[in-house]
Amino acid sequence: MREKIGQINVMLADGLSDKERTQFLNIDPGLFINPYDGTISHRDMYDYLHFTRAGYMKFCEPILEEVQTLLKEFVKSGSQEPVEDETA
Repeated sequence: MREKIGQINVMLADGLSDKERTQFLNIDPGLFINPYDGTISHRDMYDYLHFTRAGYMKFCEPILEEVQTLLKEFVKSGSQEPVEDETA
């Protein structure tokens, strides 16, 4: 199943690569999977499917880092360009 999820993530990343203002962030499964035996700790996923609080902290850290990087780039560029509402 993990291999199939990895393949789906590659397809999603490829499909989104040409979309403006869209970024696919593939969270490293190594944050959760023991490299020696392939298990997932119950501390990260209490039922081995849904994150615990600790699991969400690990999951969200790379997202937070990416958002902070994007915000720094935005501020550095001095861009005040309005974002168009693409739903209209």
